[in-house]
Amino acid sequence: MGKKGSQYSLEEKLVCIHLVEQGMNPHAVGDQYNIKDDQIRQWVSRYHQDGKPGLIRPKLQHYPTELKEEIVQKYLAGQTSYPQLAKEYQIPNISSIYQWVTRYTSGKSLKTIRGKTAVKDGRKTTQLERIEIAQWVIANDLDYVGAIQKFAVSYGQVYAWTKKFKQGGPSALEDRRGKAVEDHGELTENEKLTLENKRLQARVERLSTELAVREKIQELERRNALKRKGTKSSKNSHKK
Repeated sequence: MGKKGSQYSLEEKLVCIHLVEQGMNPHAVGDQYNIKDDQIRQWVSRYHQDGKPGLIRPKLQHYPTELKEEIVQKYLAGQTSYPQLAKEYQIPNISSIYQWVTRYTSGKSLKTIRGKTAVKDGRKTTQLERIEIAQWVIANDLDYVGAIQKFAVSYGQVYAWTKKFKQGGPSALEDRRGKAVEDHGELTENEKLTLENKRLQARVERLSTELAVREKIQELERRNALKRKGTKSSKNSHKK
């Protein structure tokens, strides 16, 4: 492989993590793929802490002020820690929470002033879109970061929709403000069928990715076995 850490694909990172979890030493994995063992250890740590989202590093990630305040208040109330909060809210970088707490306790605002983007404040969506996004997140191991990139919505929206959907189902994502035309609450049979098809499609895509990773691992294991066999044969021929 031989690239910088940020240039590796999710599949390549998962291959290395799988080998380590199978008992292979990170240093040995690093030698095999020309990657620093510290980099591999970091991937393993992120994966154990945050799952697949922990292996994805978006260029810029913005969080709504309300969410930051909720996380800070939870930390200040005690009974939790930075790693636990990062895992609960799927925040890839624990230091972000530390910075929010520091700013809040020093009397500074948690509002994001620099680096504004259109996605930061989210976008308008229909009830069908919200249900589709929540279903996709659940089907992909709570991959909030992936949902942000796939559907062009904000972290706060994705987190809130998923939480509501898990607690109250599709009806919990109805927009009750002013009785919007597109959000009439009760879904038609065609809408339900469309959502179910999209849910199954998200599930199939996830399984396809996992299958591709397993096949890649098996291919690498076969190559390693052939290399070891070739090295052994060469040593035996020299002895003769």
